[in-house]
Amino acid sequence: MALATKRLFRFGPFRLDAERRLLLRGDQAIALRPRVFDTLLVLAERAGEVVSKEELLDVVWPDTVVEENNLSQNILALRRVLEEHESADFRIETVPRRGYRLIGRVEEELAAPRPTLAPAPAPESNGETRVEPPAARRSRKGLMAAVVAFCAIAVGAALWLAHSDRKESALRRVHSLAVLPLRPILLPPDQEFLGLALADAVITRLGYARALTVRPTSAARSLTDSTKSAVDAGRALRVDAVLEGRIQQSAGRTRVTVQLIDVSDGRNLWSQKFDVETKDLFTLEDAIAESVAGTLAASLSDGETKRVGRDRPVNPEAYEAYLRGRFFWNQRQEAASWKAHDLFERAIALDPSYALAYAGLADTLNALQFRSFDPARARAMAEKALALDDTLAEAHASLGNTSLFEEWNFPEAEKHFRRAIDLNPSYATAHQWYAYCFLARGDLAGALAEVQKAEAADPLSPSIGVDLADMLYYAGRYDEAIGAARRVLELDPGFGQAEQAMVRALLAKGDLDGARQASLAMGHLGEAFLDSCLAILAARRGDRRLAEDFLGKVANPERWAAEASVAVSLGDDDRALAALEDGFRRRDGTVLLLGADPQWDALRPDPRFGDLLHRIGVVPLKRARL
Repeated sequence: MALATKRLFRFGPFRLDAERRLLLRGDQAIALRPRVFDTLLVLAERAGEVVSKEELLDVVWPDTVVEENNLSQNILALRRVLEEHESADFRIETVPRRGYRLIGRVEEELAAPRPTLAPAPAPESNGETRVEPPAARRSRKGLMAAVVAFCAIAVGAALWLAHSDRKESALRRVHSLAVLPLRPILLPPDQEFLGLALADAVITRLGYARALTVRPTSAARSLTDSTKSAVDAGRALRVDAVLEGRIQQSAGRTRVTVQLIDVSDGRNLWSQKFDVETKDLFTLEDAIAESVAGTLAASLSDGETKRVGRDRPVNPEAYEAYLRGRFFWNQRQEAASWKAHDLFERAIALDPSYALAYAGLADTLNALQFRSFDPARARAMAEKALALDDTLAEAHASLGNTSLFEEWNFPEAEKHFRRAIDLNPSYATAHQWYAYCFLARGDLAGALAEVQKAEAADPLSPSIGVDLADMLYYAGRYDEAIGAARRVLELDPGFGQAEQAMVRALLAKGDLDGARQASLAMGHLGEAFLDSCLAILAARRGDRRLAEDFLGKVANPERWAAEASVAVSLGDDDRALAALEDGFRRRDGTVLLLGADPQWDALRPDPRFGDLLHRIGVVPLKRARL
């Protein structure tokens, strides 16, 4: 007869049996889910101590990356048990920004030994018990142990190989990927940007693997505060796999745990932990991107895994400033963009040879709210980035943006957009801006195709959604354009560009009442825009006096476009053309769309309109339905 012992924890009216995995109150067993039991066991083992959330996540989910909400649900379930069973002297305390602590006296003991019976000897056929010599018994036990061990190894190997084969097969099927913002755990307030910033950096690096379609940062940012699971997020973003994880800082070190999830069945395809000094975040970005690329090597062509890497070290402070800059730039709000501008400037000051920082500054200068800057500076920043690293897709796209919208140099713009797409086919912004090169050439089918590629690469981007609505408007597909604008507003209510796109399509469709309602809902965009819309609506209804009243409230530089729309609606072609000439003299980028916008169709027979398009350098669309 052998003896065995078991561990018990006593607290209040409860007993926690670690071996049998039971929570008992007297003789009553209290049902707990396995992960909830594990959470309680960890807290009981360290009663009175603060157990960090990171430690609990690592112990309770050792091989899986889960949301912190899973841990919160476990704690909530345990608290409900305590309330239900009226345990006043025992509770679980939340220690803000640290973790949880079990309050109450907990005693650990070993239960009384219990007998373990050895198997009875097998009877011989004559009813007698045969006693084997010790050596024979050892030989038989050794043989049986060897057989059992071999069987276990064989079965385990078979299961491992089957599992491995399934994983390898699943990895080979990964052709599209989303990188979700890393969930912060106990990060200081000034470091909470890191979750999204590191995701952005990894997205940028992985985008250079041509065999992968990687959703852009705007898609990741839309899920920053989302309660969606990784699988649900992956389905919303229409990808094969999702990279998710969590990030924590402690004692001068940054720790990241990531896993790759198969969207089709929620399976964990790969996971890894990274631990670096906090000052060395660039190495962390490197390690994550290269590890993911290496894991997906079966899906990548020769040399692509290496293209994900960077050769040049970066000043750590400059890199952090760059990450912060991208974090603010991606918010696409004016105040945040000013912060991004200053952070990119700081990154350049700290590391004058940091190419990505110049590209970031060029993107910021090209943003709409910075049109008051000299476009020559945006060009200079993009050219500096390319002088340092001519393989940066972002810099080529930024230079294409300046060439197209500021300089009206269509051949150069097209050259840089093509180069950006060649370097990073997943870069949705390059496809989005490239569409306007096709539009300038009068190729509506090509423009629509490029915007659709951008939308496929970044299906949650409000900006791309608006451009898709506009392309449908240019094609005369007004109901579809209205639907596309509404989808954007479902994702981002109050997104001004989508509201404007809807008004344009409603006006073109002839739904003046709908256009008026949509216009009145846009008061948040400013009085000038609302007055412009009301002036155009009055002109469409033939009310010249009211149209002129509203138009008189609109000051330059916005007035020329509203005046041209009012004039063409009233049939005053001379005044409309004079207003369009004013827009041309101002080098307003909106005039690049004159050949595509159906509101100017009434002016097409006039040779003066054709001459204006020729001087701008655009070709009018042949408005065939697509």
